[in-house]
Amino acid sequence: MKNNDGGVIMEGNFDYSKATIIEFNLQEQFTRISASKTGYLALTLITDGNAILTINGKMAELKSPCILASSSCDTIVLVKSDRMMAKSLRFYPTLINKSLTFENLATNDFCEIADRHDSRLLRFFLMQDEAHNRIIKLLPQTYLRVSEWFSIASKETKIKKDAHWLYRVRRCLMQILLLLEDTCTDSDDVNSLSDERIVDIVLEYMHANFANEISLDSICRLVYVNRTSLTRKFKAHTHRSPINYLLHYRLSVACNLLTNSKLSISKIADTTGFKYESYFTRQFTAKIGITPTQYRQSDGYEVLNIRESSIVDEF
Repeated sequence: MKNNDGGVIMEGNFDYSKATIIEFNLQEQFTRISASKTGYLALTLITDGNAILTINGKMAELKSPCILASSSCDTIVLVKSDRMMAKSLRFYPTLINKSLTFENLATNDFCEIADRHDSRLLRFFLMQDEAHNRIIKLLPQTYLRVSEWFSIASKETKIKKDAHWLYRVRRCLMQILLLLEDTCTDSDDVNSLSDERIVDIVLEYMHANFANEISLDSICRLVYVNRTSLTRKFKAHTHRSPINYLLHYRLSVACNLLTNSKLSISKIADTTGFKYESYFTRQFTAKIGITPTQYRQSDGYEVLNIRESSIVDEF
């Protein structure tokens, strides 16, 4: 194995022979989804909103959360976007297995069992008919896991902290592909989720993304439940509304940071999902009873005592 300066890297049954074997775009707008270089495969994760586009002249609709599998042979044109947010990765199939060239995938001519198995993970990149338009609808728990692997792989690709970074990125990509394989063959749907499981998914999402902008509508889209039903289910299990819980959780994290870190008030506001320091200070003071600065200077509270009646659904 050579280092990460662009040399050939070999690990087991896969080959890293190109320095740009994988690329990420964390703000995908479908302006360059067709790879400028041939032989790429692409995964585009739609995280929020909706979009209408054409894939090789055929109209298709993207509704978050979903994922689009495409290749450098495709021509994709964005027709309309409704608050769509998306991120994509492009990679050579040889990142998965050195025998999986773009040409071999097209002919599906493999002798070795391992090659046939790995090629199956990439089959939906090339399928397009009435039954397969390569848009995979993601159940909430699948979306959370795919999004997590996307983030890990993106960070590894950006940092490249050692000569083994591509190996770790490949492992993340394999996890994504295996999840998508399970999704394509799984007959379960979102209607089979219990109320408890729906609430667990929402809590997991909040705990993982509280630093980002979260709206009640985006949570509803995540679990395919309307606002009234979600609020009822959530209150039945947590005794709080979703927004009430989110604000309580953010302020709990803020209190911990004020007590146990030297981060500035502005940084803590940003870290805990408040857009502006002034807004954070106003919310903190209204719910906790003292300002963030006063809280930091005091010993803090053993139990966070937020006045529930003062919490308003502002999201």
